[in-house]
Amino acid sequence: MNICFIRSDKGYPDSRVEKEMYALAKEHNVFLLGWDRERSGDEIIIEKHRIHDREFDYYLIPEKAGYGGGMKSMLSPMLRFWKRAYRFLEENNSRYDAIHVVNFDTARPAFKAAKKFGKKVVYDIFDYYADSYNAPGIVKSVIRKMENSYIDKADVTIICSEERREQIRGTSPKSLIIVENSPEDIKVNADFALSPDSDPGKPKVVYAGMLVFDRFLKETCEVMALRPDIEWHVAGYGVLRPFIEEAARVNSNIFYYGPLPYDDILALEKACDIMTALQNPVVKNNRYSAPNKFYEALMLGKPLIMVRNGSIYKEIGENDIGVTIDASADIKQEIGRALDTLLGRQGEWDQIGKRSRKLYEDKFPWSKSAKALTDCYNSLA
Repeated sequence: MNICFIRSDKGYPDSRVEKEMYALAKEHNVFLLGWDRERSGDEIIIEKHRIHDREFDYYLIPEKAGYGGGMKSMLSPMLRFWKRAYRFLEENNSRYDAIHVVNFDTARPAFKAAKKFGKKVVYDIFDYYADSYNAPGIVKSVIRKMENSYIDKADVTIICSEERREQIRGTSPKSLIIVENSPEDIKVNADFALSPDSDPGKPKVVYAGMLVFDRFLKETCEVMALRPDIEWHVAGYGVLRPFIEEAARVNSNIFYYGPLPYDDILALEKACDIMTALQNPVVKNNRYSAPNKFYEALMLGKPLIMVRNGSIYKEIGENDIGVTIDASADIKQEIGRALDTLLGRQGEWDQIGKRSRKLYEDKFPWSKSAKALTDCYNSLA
């Protein structure tokens, strides 16, 4: 089967997109149609990107738009992206049999093209859109109604955790599967080069992902700037990139690596000591979240600091693999307390890592989700 992924971003670095594409490519032909928000132009940008040992075609629509600017500022660029995405799907309809739709913000052109040309649609909910942005109640109601209609129309709907069933309550998907945010169990490059200015004797905290406000990154940065005994290593892109870049420039214990390929993200995390998964539960979507960083910490065997949110955080205490914090309290004090707790247990990090790794292997292996994903496409063929 020929599968077109459609993403309202470049699709790299993008851990979930990349591992899904790679898993499917073992049995299917896969390419991606994405949105390059950093460039503008009339022509589709064609790039090749390597995921592990495979190369994939990426077709990127250059349409300038910011990150984290809110729904209102995104409306006009998104409408232009939709128009151009539909044109691509129309002109290239013979190249795909199914469209893998990532989130509501790519659904309109994808479902329109699928209906016109008789293609299958898999609707993959990374984030339930109405709960992801601040917007007036009536706007959220309209978006929720539209997104629920896409869930009902799709041949298959994918969610990332059992908790998301509650979030989409009231829908009637034809087929519903769960694909966890677990990383692939791959051999991670243990020789990844940290910044040459890094002090080998200092504990290292790492965050690699979207640089957005709801991850408490500004607060973490302010804590780290006052902790010369700890290093903070950061990679990724997003609205907070200039803030992080400046923090790295003026603080000798903060390091910024820019956007990294996913294999290098895992290698950076492997080279550090403590990971964080701090999502603000004020954003309703985060209350149902299953953070990539949680699963990556398990696979890599790293102690984790996580917000008490949803239910997955309970695995931290039940398995004694990190520290959870209360987002309703003084968040900077909570982050500082969590760091001190883990630093005080430095001699136990190896045992914490073994428990984390066992939890990954027993409960959250990527192989289980990869099979659910490939089985769903094989049923559509």
